Amino acid sequence: MTDPVVMARTGLLDALEALEAHLDALVIVGAQAIYPHTGSAEVALAEYTTDGDVAVDPALLGSDPLVEQAMRASGFTPDPRPSAIGSWISSRGVPVDLMVPEAFAGPGRRGVRVPPHDPKAMRRTRGIEAALVDKSKMVIRARAVADDVREFEVSVAGPAALLVAKLHKLRDRIGNPSRLDNKDAHDVYRLLRAVDTEAIRAATGRLLLQEASAEVTREALVVLEELFARNSGARGSVMAGAAEELVGDPAAVAESVTLLAQDLLEALDS
Repeated sequence: MTDPVVMARTGLLDALEALEAHLDALVIVGAQAIYPHTGSAEVALAEYTTDGDVAVDPALLGSDPLVEQAMRASGFTPDPRPSAIGSWISSRGVPVDLMVPEAFAGPGRRGVRVPPHDPKAMRRTRGIEAALVDKSKMVIRARAVADDVREFEVSVAGPAALLVAKLHKLRDRIGNPSRLDNKDAHDVYRLLRAVDTEAIRAATGRLLLQEASAEVTREALVVLEELFARNSGARGSVMAGAAEELVGDPAAVAESVTLLAQDLLEALDS
């Protein structure tokens, strides 16, 4: 059976190839952005993802080719679910989400207004604004696929931006148990565990000074305090621990992520 993480990377490469003309406007977010920053983290839960997430900066997005035409020409089809605007399925069956930060998506509720592109080609998403500010170029290659030699130099969201995005995702889903995933909380733990607190503090400080990212960053820090920093029994801390139920020490993870969250918030306060 093909490794889902390998397949997810292949699907992401398919999307980058389809949108190569727009590469400067793309920023990798989600798990495939988290793992390059946290590969050395000593955590019990293995890396796992089945999809690709790409933020799109409309200020850098050209008009040719149209996003929807480029994706279709490369074998992608729109996810047929009415709620899945901006979600594309590759010819290999890998979902890839194209998202525009809500602050730059124009009027509307789900789709985006970035003419001349189709409003349903990308999805408005709150919380990824920071990815347009905190990012760096990386070379994205296949994972363990010898005959796939494709590589793309593309922006990848930094740890602070990824933390902001994850906290927004948790906040949005906390009232909907069917959409909650303990892995999202564990990703917060993975980031805080792997990346030096001072590095995240400095980057978060810069996000708070930028108009594009300040509001969503402030909102994310409130979520960090409520779901993780209050105590090891906080909802997010418990979820992070639960993700290691069969492979690690849930109580130790819950305690650790709480202390790490407290350290970051105290560093920001000082």
